[in-house]
Amino acid sequence: MGQGVCLLDQALDLARQEMAALEDGAYERAVALAEQRNEVTSMAWHVLESGCADQYRNRLIELTQLQEHLTATAAKAREVVRASLQRSRQEKQRLRGYHQAVGQALQ
Repeated sequence: MGQGVCLLDQALDLARQEMAALEDGAYERAVALAEQRNEVTSMAWHVLESGCADQYRNRLIELTQLQEHLTATAAKAREVVRASLQRSRQEKQRLRGYHQAVGQALQ
């Protein structure tokens, strides 16, 4: 097995770790893993060996499928975070109104 194929295997492992981080809500770790995966994939591309084209292709297809799954998972996580922020803003606004009403009642 060539160096490039090993690098693609490493990229696949990083993608799986990234998925686990996204699912656990460790978004900063997921971003770091994505950056690292990008670097490893680039290195693999630069050492592409003609004799390993089929192995490269298979791993790149798997990476593409994982990327699609990562994208979908990240989009869902973004919606969860967005909804949480919206609820937080509404709660802050509600509490501000409550404090204002209590302040007026005490005057």
